Amino acid sequence: MKIELICTGSELLTGKLNTNAAYIGSRLFDIGLELYCATDIGDKEQDLTEYFNIAFARSNIIITTGGLGPTFDDITVETAANCLGLSIYSDRKVLKSIQEYFAKKSVLKISKINEKQANIISGAKVLKNNLGTAPGQMLHFEFKGDEKKYRKTLFLLPGPPREMQPIFKENVEPFLKNYSSTIRKSVSLRVFGLSESAVAETIKPVIDEAKFGNSQVAEFGILADDSIVDIKFAVSGFDEFVVDSSIKDLNLKFGEVLKGNVFGYNDDTLASVSGKLLIHKRKTVSFAESCTGGKIASTITDIAGSSFYFKSSVVTYSNESKVKILGVKEETLKKFGAVSKETAKEMARCVLNLSGSDYAFSVTGIAGPGGGSKDKPVGLVYIGFADNKKIECFKFNFVGTRKDIRNNAVNTVLDLLRKKC
Repeated sequence: MKIELICTGSELLTGKLNTNAAYIGSRLFDIGLELYCATDIGDKEQDLTEYFNIAFARSNIIITTGGLGPTFDDITVETAANCLGLSIYSDRKVLKSIQEYFAKKSVLKISKINEKQANIISGAKVLKNNLGTAPGQMLHFEFKGDEKKYRKTLFLLPGPPREMQPIFKENVEPFLKNYSSTIRKSVSLRVFGLSESAVAETIKPVIDEAKFGNSQVAEFGILADDSIVDIKFAVSGFDEFVVDSSIKDLNLKFGEVLKGNVFGYNDDTLASVSGKLLIHKRKTVSFAESCTGGKIASTITDIAGSSFYFKSSVVTYSNESKVKILGVKEETLKKFGAVSKETAKEMARCVLNLSGSDYAFSVTGIAGPGGGSKDKPVGLVYIGFADNKKIECFKFNFVGTRKDIRNNAVNTVLDLLRKKC
């Protein structure tokens, strides 16, 4: 069975990242299927017609994203209908849902062009969009080729990922699962503190030993981003119990060789994992940020429920603020400088006293691209830690752009917090 994806939108041809293809490809992989091909195409009727005709002839399932909006360049519905020789009608229920959507935003009368999003291809099933105005559509149709008729299915999905993904998960995925004859389960093991090459070398013996029987297949991949390495692996087979056992065995073996560098699985983040540990231990944390400029606090508060354990973060970017707000001694700054272990330790101690939290961290460093020297190069970062028993400081030399250095500092603080818990 061939599943084809057509992503429409001229912006996809001028540099915009197409996350829809990655998402759909990943979801299909998880249910034991795969994309035959994926195409990005602009908003020209002639080009879209050509690709539709090719896809309808060669593929069993055709999925489109984009082109369901109200503007003149949203032509997916009309073009698909024309290619299949089908009519279009305005669906009253869809139109009502569009009106209700705008009413919630205090828009009592919708624009005439928005009514276009209620246009449905005859015979198609409407796929409700709870996060936008353009519904998806599912259409079964017959295609004649080689003097035979073939039953095929077309899915029209909205382009914005936040709208497309729920519709795909709730409607497309259950339908496609019927075509999968195998069970495939995948896991993403999240690692921090090791380079991508170091992770690959460390887990190689585990991968080499992962030889299952003829009824099972294991696939592996490694992806690095922002100093975090994801080990992605999937096990396929016909017996769910055996597949689950194999995944559990791989998780244990990866954990044994990677040790404390494994911080979570799948959607876990350093912030979410640290937060769960803080809640479990009923501890609180505060930060004093210099070179990270509030990014630690932002990352922490991205997690729902962080108010249970996060007390405060003080951004003291200048030396003056370090003295006046935190209470760092002027002598310390003059003698050792803002980027030093002495200043980092004082910052941590001061914010611990100010906040009354159980743990306190400080960050001071040179994020670049300028400002470095021979003794204190760009990428030098000191992270201080304080609790009611001790004060420590950790020295790091990060590399990369200003953004890379700041992100590395944030992740390192959160990893240290995880380990302190």
